[in-house]
Amino acid sequence: MSYRFENTESYRLVMELRKAVGDALEVPNEWLPESYHTERPRTLNELEREHDRRQTEKRETIHAERKASKAELRGAEGKQGRID
Repeated sequence: MSYRFENTESYRLVMELRKAVGDALEVPNEWLPESYHTERPRTLNELEREHDRRQTEKRETIHAERKASKAELRGAEGKQGRID
């Protein structure tokens, strides 16, 4: 059996502490890029969730663009090989 820190009580406590600290720390708008500004300061955990959401959207957009580009290339290849 191999040791994995993720399976220990210490890991659980560290993660609990990380969550508590992230909920306690408020980040003022002046420290953030303009796209992250809101009417009130947000906690570090709220900013991490927002960042994760944006990154997921960005990955999905990139994936969709690549898929469309591949489909376009396949369509163009099919037309070139056709004899009318």
